[in-house]
Amino acid sequence: MLDLKDNEFFIKADTMSVDFYLEDDMFEIEGKFSVEGDDAYIIVIDAVSHMLKIAGNKLKIGKKYGRFTASRVEDGKTFDLEINRVFIPLENPSVEDFQKEFDKGTKQFFNKMDDTLIWYDIETEKWNIEVNKINMFCSGDRYQYDTIGQMFEDKKDYLAGKWQCIYFSAEVEEDEEEF
Repeated sequence: MLDLKDNEFFIKADTMSVDFYLEDDMFEIEGKFSVEGDDAYIIVIDAVSHMLKIAGNKLKIGKKYGRFTASRVEDGKTFDLEINRVFIPLENPSVEDFQKEFDKGTKQFFNKMDDTLIWYDIETEKWNIEVNKINMFCSGDRYQYDTIGQMFEDKKDYLAGKWQCIYFSAEVEEDEEEF
């Protein structure tokens, strides 16, 4: 699992994919980390059209006042950067694919297209799948399995497609209050 507080976060995340936000915009952008010498970058891959124009093709990651920033390489325009998820993409995974990524440190698997989340609960020693999660505050239908193989057999209709093997996921700060 990656930790944003780790000084080597970007080195460890090099070549991994990232979902992020610029400033306080509600539109997520997808990119890929690239470490070049002592500098970390995000190569922008996909977003809604107006965010692609705003972000540009390549953003240099920096830090200012204890927060991450992203500066367009083309002209130096700087934005606040909020990293949402760092992941390795996986398409039409098998049981073995999920097990391999889990063994390497993935704590969650996420299918963005239908908001399905999979994780292993260490306390219950069960694999969990939450179908149509919607967002971090609203739950979908949850199912538990003793093995990942049982889950794949029972929920195979939900397991095809593009998955994110998540190595970092932003959490709601404990001291943030809901309005």
